[in-house]
Amino acid sequence: MTTCIDCQHWNPHGTDRSMFRLGYAQCKKKALPGHTTSALAASCDKFTQLEQSKVQERTVWLKKQGAIA
Repeated sequence: MTTCIDCQHWNPHGTDRSMFRLGYAQCKKKALPGHTTSALAASCDKFTQLEQSKVQERTVWLKKQGAIA
């Protein structure tokens, strides 16, 4: 997974489902999804950490959608 799913700007609306498998989604602050230089660090200059409980809700939602295992 990337740090994108941990960001407040992660927006699943309009995002291709294949991007979800990698933790990416359309960014509310950028025109294109998935523009981070590292999947291991918050390298995006727009990154804003989301509460861990909300990240877990996203993960559960993605599992229900069949987007991640």
